[in-house]
Order: sequence, then C-alpha cells, then structure tokens
Amino acid sequence: MTDPRGPVHLSGELSLEVDGAGVQVHADGADVRIVAEDVGAFVMRVREAATARSGVAPGRRDLGGLAEALAASGFTAHLESPTRPVAVAGAGVDSPAGGLLLGTRRVRPRAAVVVIAVGRGRRPLAAGAVAVVLATVLARRRR
Repeated sequence: MTDPRGPVHLSGELSLEVDGAGVQVHADGADVRIVAEDVGAFVMRVREAATARSGVAPGRRDLGGLAEALAASGFTAHLESPTRPVAVAGAGVDSPAGGLLLGTRRVRPRAAVVVIAVGRGRRPLAAGAVAVVLATVLARRRR
C-alpha cells in the first residue's frame, strides 16, 4: 500500500546553541544535515533530553531504532562538525562498522567518532573503532 500523500520533502534551516556552541540544521529533500561546533556536547545534551523524556538513558538499541525509522521513511541524517563528517544514519546506509560498533548497519560512523569516544572516556568504543578503521584500511590496500 502506498501513502496517498506521496513522499515527504523536507526544506528548512534552523540555528541554535547548545552549551554556547552553535548548531545548524539544514533539511533538503530527504537529507537532514546537523553541523555542531561541539559535537560531543550536542550528542550529550540530546542523550540527556532523551533520558529525561523516557527516564531511561538511550543505548545502542535506541540508536538502531532511530536509524531504522529514518531508513523506513526514506530519510538520511548527517551529523558533522564544522571540519568533518561524524556519522550518517538512515536510508542508503549499510555499514559493517556501524553494525559492529553501534549495533546497527544503518549508521556509518566516521573517524571523528573515535575522537569523541576518547574525549568522553569510552576506551572500549575507541579501541573498537580504531580496530575497525585499521581493518578497513588494510582490506582496501589488499584490493
């Protein structure tokens, strides 16, 4: 059954501050791009808001559910710092690294995730991310 309303097309811009750091949200078609000056603070505040709403801190399963919901709706979300991509989730994403690190192939973590994880004291995640990055580089060199 198809939706009689047709596909959703997003369009808009939003600017806000999180802990004094700028966050820009750009929506165009099926893509949503979030550019945060301080990605770590942004992610931490989003996590705190989700915890306050539900009473339970979100985990890997929640991230997977969000990514699957985005994909099912045909949306792709990009999280970036001003200088580099951090992660992409949703439609068109199929990442073995995301499956290993985050429990969903619908999220593709970028190298900046390692920096954020180390900065927040999550050594196992950082070590896993480094291992995946190294394995990817080695696999590409063999081709």
